[in-house]
Amino acid sequence: MSQDARVLSVQALRDFKASMVQFVEEARGALSGVDMELRRMRDWLERDQLGYWQMQVKRRQEALMNARSELAKRQIAAKGNSSISDTEQKEAVRLAMQKLRVAEEKVQLVKKLIPFLHHEIADYKSCASPLGDHLSGGFEKSLGTLEKMVRSLEEYLALQAPTAPRDAPAGGSARSADGVSASAGPAAPAGEAPAEAQPAEAAADR
Repeated sequence: MSQDARVLSVQALRDFKASMVQFVEEARGALSGVDMELRRMRDWLERDQLGYWQMQVKRRQEALMNARSELAKRQIAAKGNSSISDTEQKEAVRLAMQKLRVAEEKVQLVKKLIPFLHHEIADYKSCASPLGDHLSGGFEKSLGTLEKMVRSLEEYLALQAPTAPRDAPAGGSARSADGVSASAGPAAPAGEAPAEAQPAEAAADR
């Protein structure tokens, strides 16, 4: 059973299309921003942090060697002389060892975080890739479909509805089936002859 189309507002479809375009621009910007942030985080962890703490390990190893060397010199000088103390050198060695241990722990921590970050980035990309693919290609198809809908509705609204035939004017003459026009005047009452026939009947009675 056919039904009449109810076109309420083509402008609503145009507004929806504009909103879709704006959404795509914002979504693309958000995805690009996240990708840049992920690259920055990966570079910071793999290059800056790992490189920094590996360099700190080397420097602190050298500092520990120097502190131990100073302690050894102090202990040699203190032999046979009770007035010379090596307490300060021993404290320097202890602090150097502590700093070296912290740097080594940082290196191990960064090395553990790098594969964890890679795993999280892979999980994110697996979820974001379908959206990115749709924004790159599928969205254009959706816009094309929406544009076809708008054009179809505009063409439908532009159609002119057929006009109904006008009725014959009241009191006018109507043409019979054989082409002869008949008078549209009032009909004579039943049982009475037309007024123009009455004089002929009266003459016959005479």
